Amino acid sequence: MTFETIQVDHDEGVTTVTLNRPPFNLATPELVEELMTAFDQLEARAETRAVVLRGAGERAFCAGADIGHEKGPAGEGRGLRDAGRALVDRIETYPKPVIAAIRGWCIGGGTGIAWPCDIRIASDTAKFRAGDVYLGIIPSWSVGMVRLVHYLGRNRTLDLLLLGEDISADRALELGIVSRVVPDADFEAEVDRVSKRLASGAPLPIQAIKEAVRAQCREGVDRAALLEEAWASRIFASKDAKEGMSAFLEKRTPTFTGE
Repeated sequence: MTFETIQVDHDEGVTTVTLNRPPFNLATPELVEELMTAFDQLEARAETRAVVLRGAGERAFCAGADIGHEKGPAGEGRGLRDAGRALVDRIETYPKPVIAAIRGWCIGGGTGIAWPCDIRIASDTAKFRAGDVYLGIIPSWSVGMVRLVHYLGRNRTLDLLLLGEDISADRALELGIVSRVVPDADFEAEVDRVSKRLASGAPLPIQAIKEAVRAQCREGVDRAALLEEAWASRIFASKDAKEGMSAFLEKRTPTFTGE
């Protein structure tokens, strides 16, 4: 499929999906729809073991919604809200690891795309802002109002959303918004290293861990415990479990097939 607002590139087990509306890669309903389509295609693509999300250029990962595509303020349109919520849920429940590679500005809807990703790597040029209240609106993609307190805790969430100030990459690391910060000169190499490491992991355990962690937040410890046992029964009997343990004993790199 040919995309208009995103670009998809494959490198062995890693697929990079680029928000391709430079310089600010603003979110539109079309962009979100194309991201959803790409996720569907990549889930079915066995060769893809990890997905990297990034923005084109160096100025922004995504600087929010494109107001020009809405009749009112960014995020006011119900269609974009629904699409954004669906995308957040898709990222969070995606069976493969999703890495956000963040350079430059990450604002509003951009945070809604980046923060739910499993691993969030930031260049030291990255800056974040969740300043919706200073536009007279609220975050409406079910991240700030729904998930963020589970990511960061009550106090940090209120500081971030009520003050709406610019957050540096180092401050984002302190808050837990990003997983790591690297100098911009080392950014590409670190994204490549982390994504290839994730792509080399066993697919079923990665899916199991993502599902159980989500359940802890949304459904509670009892549900997570049930999932742990259900997945353990399946995974410990899998070909990949045998391959992983054999490779460890034989001091070689395992080759996982997802079976």
